[in-house]
Amino acid sequence: MTFLTLRTASVAVILGAVASAAQADVSGQDVWNDWKAYFNGVGYEVSADEAKSGDTLTVSDIEFTSPETSDAAGMIMRIDQVTFTETDDGSVNVTFPEVMPVEMSITDPEGADANIQMELRPSGAKTTVSGVPTEMTSTYTAQSLELLLTELIVDGETIDAANVAMRVIMNGLSGTTQSRVTGKRLYDQRMQATDVDYTLAFIDPEGQGTVDLEGGIDGISFSGESAVPLVVQDASDISALLAAGMAVKGAFDYSGGATTMSVKENNAEAFSAETSSTGGTLEVVMGADGLNYSGGQNNLKLAMTTEDFPVPIEVDMARASFNFAMPLQKSDAADDFAVGFSFNDFTMSDLLWGLFDPQAQLPRTPATFVLDLTGKARLLFDFLDPSAAAAVDDPGFTPAELESVDINRLQVTAAGAELTGEGAFTFDTDTPGAGLKPKGSADLMLVGGNKLLDTLVSMGLLPEDQAMGARMMMGLLAVPGKAPDTLNSKIEINEQGHIMANGQRIQ
Repeated sequence: MTFLTLRTASVAVILGAVASAAQADVSGQDVWNDWKAYFNGVGYEVSADEAKSGDTLTVSDIEFTSPETSDAAGMIMRIDQVTFTETDDGSVNVTFPEVMPVEMSITDPEGADANIQMELRPSGAKTTVSGVPTEMTSTYTAQSLELLLTELIVDGETIDAANVAMRVIMNGLSGTTQSRVTGKRLYDQRMQATDVDYTLAFIDPEGQGTVDLEGGIDGISFSGESAVPLVVQDASDISALLAAGMAVKGAFDYSGGATTMSVKENNAEAFSAETSSTGGTLEVVMGADGLNYSGGQNNLKLAMTTEDFPVPIEVDMARASFNFAMPLQKSDAADDFAVGFSFNDFTMSDLLWGLFDPQAQLPRTPATFVLDLTGKARLLFDFLDPSAAAAVDDPGFTPAELESVDINRLQVTAAGAELTGEGAFTFDTDTPGAGLKPKGSADLMLVGGNKLLDTLVSMGLLPEDQAMGARMMMGLLAVPGKAPDTLNSKIEINEQGHIMANGQRIQ
């Protein structure tokens, strides 16, 4: 997690000012001062020229420069002029120029660097700020907001504009941002857009190939809350920001989307792909308590062709989702963590099945793969502290101490068989040099396993001797269940480190 989250939020703040609906007056200077205070608070340097004439404050030659970070990425945003015009009802109308340059510089760990020049182009944009200096609301709309690549320089060499292009355009944009200044700067944001379209094209300067990518996302909505410290000593240290009270919470939803991609080599198509979905979500919560990240897509479809594979690859999935949670700061007490994914009702085309099952002997019912793990662990270093990077590279470095793991759900359903399970294990954290030393148990059930082995043998995909070995292993670890072709297994690890299967010691 780098300053990308804050940089993205910063653009939204630039476009939409910040603040809470009230009938009291707010001046143009109040709004501009709030902007400067926000960006200074997250480590940006802000420079500009200010001039007041009547009811209008004109701010020109504006430059926002992001703080230096450990990932050697930086951003500069320049705006020629913004006007803040005070109205009779006590609000302020903010007017942006039609073109705003954005410059990003990136240096990778191996020393390669890139300079990216872009332009942000709002069309039909209108922003109104109302409230009082410590509590303001910004309401904004725009017919469109376009981000366009204008120049790319890699290791000092300018890439010809004819060889690379990037364009992202958001249409039907509207939203509100409320800010309140107390012991921190508190923000509440709501945004909607009818759609986003994007294109990316790259041509190999030596004429060996091309890459074309285009797509769109429909029915976009975003809601978020954040808290930003009033004063930050070192904005490149996100760990310090979190300790000072920074917190971010956001949820992104969309109703559908599609992407197409084509790669050509020597004027012949080497790879193409089309993806689509009927909506999805993405949520993030980050603060002193840790990071929670989750998302999912509905009715995901993928169609792909490649010269390295004999048939088109076509797969569908009714629902794909993931979740991830972890602590971010060093602690003497164990904190919660979680890892999970779910691929529900996965299917593939008959052409793919036919490659290894031309006789259709295996059931082609939808497959499902689910894993849900939670537990507690003690982080032994500040995960986002830049000074900790050197220690992480040390071969003897131990990042965390595991206290417990719960297997809340394990499910693998495919080809007519199903494996399910759950369990819980704890780990010795009191005995020096004990290693993980787990203790606990897991309950597993396999349905249809023997039938699947028989089918694989008859298809010639599994040699008989290997199938026999698999049956012997199942006989060692499991006992027959009440239903036909069902095996149950209880795997336990006791305090002595002995591994037991259904009460019988196997190690």
